Amino acid sequence: MTEQYQVTIQGQLGPREGVLTLSYQESYITGSLDLVGYVNKVQGVRAADGTLHLFHPIQTVVSTIPCETVLRLQAGSLCGTSTSKSAQMRWEGALLHQGPREHRNCEQGNGKVILFLRNWPQSSSTKET
Repeated sequence: MTEQYQVTIQGQLGPREGVLTLSYQESYITGSLDLVGYVNKVQGVRAADGTLHLFHPIQTVVSTIPCETVLRLQAGSLCGTSTSKSAQMRWEGALLHQGPREHRNCEQGNGKVILFLRNWPQSSSTKET
């Protein structure tokens, strides 16, 4: 399953608006954070209590800040905190879109990996790749 959230991150320089996209495969999470013109890779896990533990950079014009973010999801909204070496940032957000899981097919040729993404209806005969 894939989810997309409109987020506001309260940092030292005030609020920043962005879009957080998350894809779930069991408890593993991958995705991206589109913030202030940069797309930051996100990865993490969903804990047994449903809390998301994400690891990602936040890239700005002057630096790239490695962060650990803990988010709680409830009824189409999220809230939580990012922690870096130099700061803590508060998150708030709302669900924009929820869609089916994506299946990924990879092909390799000529020293390059080609990745194809497609939406695939989930059924009992479909296996994760």
